Amino acid sequence: MAGHDYQGLHERAEEFVRAEGGAVPEELLIAHVFGNGGNAALWRPLLRQILDAHERLSLRADGCWALPNARLDRDAIPGDFVVLDLETTGLKPAQQRVVEVGLVCFADGAQIESFGSLVNPERRLPSYIARLTRIDDSQLIGAPRFVQLADEILARLEGKLLVGFNLSFDIGFLNAELKRMGRPALINERLDLLPLAARLLPAGRRPGLDGVCRALGIEVRERHRALADAELTALAFGKLLALAREQGMGSLESLQRAAAGEVPVPRRRGDVGRGRAVLAHDHLEGIPHTPGVYVMRDARDRVIYVGKAKDLRNRVASYYSQPLGYTRKMDGLLESIARIETVETGSELMALLVESQLIRRYQPQYNRQLRNSESYPYIKIDISNPWPRVALTRQRANDGAVYLGPFRVASAAKTTVDLIHDVFPLRSCTRSFRTARSYGSPCLELALGRCPGPCVGSADREEYRATVHRVVAFLHGAQDEAIERLHQELAHAADTLDFEKAARLRDRMRRVQQLVLSQQVLDEAAAQGTVLIVTPSPAAGSRELLLVYQGRLWAQLRLCRADSDDEAAGRLARSWRRAENAVATVDHDSLDEVHILTRWLRKHAGHPALIPLRAPVAWPQVVVSVRRLSDADLLASEEPGADISEGQRFAEPSTLC
Repeated sequence: MAGHDYQGLHERAEEFVRAEGGAVPEELLIAHVFGNGGNAALWRPLLRQILDAHERLSLRADGCWALPNARLDRDAIPGDFVVLDLETTGLKPAQQRVVEVGLVCFADGAQIESFGSLVNPERRLPSYIARLTRIDDSQLIGAPRFVQLADEILARLEGKLLVGFNLSFDIGFLNAELKRMGRPALINERLDLLPLAARLLPAGRRPGLDGVCRALGIEVRERHRALADAELTALAFGKLLALAREQGMGSLESLQRAAAGEVPVPRRRGDVGRGRAVLAHDHLEGIPHTPGVYVMRDARDRVIYVGKAKDLRNRVASYYSQPLGYTRKMDGLLESIARIETVETGSELMALLVESQLIRRYQPQYNRQLRNSESYPYIKIDISNPWPRVALTRQRANDGAVYLGPFRVASAAKTTVDLIHDVFPLRSCTRSFRTARSYGSPCLELALGRCPGPCVGSADREEYRATVHRVVAFLHGAQDEAIERLHQELAHAADTLDFEKAARLRDRMRRVQQLVLSQQVLDEAAAQGTVLIVTPSPAAGSRELLLVYQGRLWAQLRLCRADSDDEAAGRLARSWRRAENAVATVDHDSLDEVHILTRWLRKHAGHPALIPLRAPVAWPQVVVSVRRLSDADLLASEEPGADISEGQRFAEPSTLC
């Protein structure tokens, strides 16, 4: 039959594809063109015969008929995902066990962490597995059991897209291990690269990871170890993603469809399984399109979640289209909501601060991050001791010691203290050196050359004190000596092909640099002096004045159009005096606030809405400067970064109205 005989069907198909955004799953196109909701397999050959001669429509690898350069962007690929690989004692999850776990974690599309660990399978390792992996029983005896690693693994996987090669094998083993512990199975979104590679690469059916890497031009140095395979899989994912985008696949949905063994029949989205099925429509009544904070309460009026938004109405409305149980972390949230309150803040900076305050106050069930600020550790250097030592502590005391922090990442603080003991010759023992019993009986650290031996009189006091000063400088950013040591060890591990050790050293270096950067934020806050931040106000004709002293918010005042300049100047002057008379020490309660404000000030340095204050301050002139700012000059809705913390409490704002 001639191609022009199908002209009407060609036009009908192209019109539908164009109306649907340029790409349509084949099943939907069959139903539209033939008007039939039956078995698509019966109609698929005819559709392909008809559209084979179409000049613009083509069948993509993901099972969609598409116009040139069309993409499915409605479900963009998440930037946060984890690449997973396991080594096991065999092939049957119900009978065999995990012996090694490898995870490569990504955030916003960038690798942030690698995690690898041997796992004690509580049984002998089969000889063929030992030959394949080069793991033997002697290595596994001292390794942690899966039950000891489960929380650490699940914390990294929680709510993330899982990516792997033959991923169903790895997830099957993880779920079997979790079932033995009485834990629920993983319900994460997932993407298997094995079938995806078979669809995107021309050579071979169901290729192995080695073959895929060769086809993609990736060098393979080590195989059949969990972390090494996970890192190879991550490289392959990046290359396959580029190929998929060239073929018009720009969404997770399209990649999953391409990776499916059988193209599933897609269903149009409706109410079932989404937030609108359980959320009352009247929750949206009266919510404005302004920056602010929303507070979700359950049937017993308990606060269960607090969030911030640039546009409150749009953000709350987004929950109506969110799938129920979208992540394990939020599973059950939408079903529990009985009432939603909102607080307009006028600016996103104030939304960040108010959100932090409310999370700290209410400790909501579904706000997991940074609720327990009292657990943030300090690094303590007890310089009042004749032989100072470096240690972690949860509390800051008035004992003459040097305290750095507190730090929001306890693992980074511990890693840094361990590195200090490795690099700098300081004692790590708990002797007081204030009594005669503290001397004599040296420990193993002296024999290992990790301690200068003050307990036996072999340490030089001046050299020891100089080392302490180098440690303090290191924690404030002078990292050359310690980081150079890590670089040397990392280079040696890479040269000897000890990739596990190299990965551990890289992670260690990243944690140390993370902690030092955190300390530099605190140092920057202490050196800032006083700044007045002017932001929009939720009240018409008003402005919010935030008095920030050494990184701390000391006062929030509302300047109304009807207020006299003298009254406003008097309120600001009194707040200034209180700030100058206070001890501006960053503690657990103020740490998150300091990070929010310091990063905001750094990002917007030089902005006209940031007014530096230096004594003596002419407060009436400051008020005049505030009034002269146009609405366009005010700081309103740009975040300083995605890692802004939660969990801070501060006083309710006073007002000049």
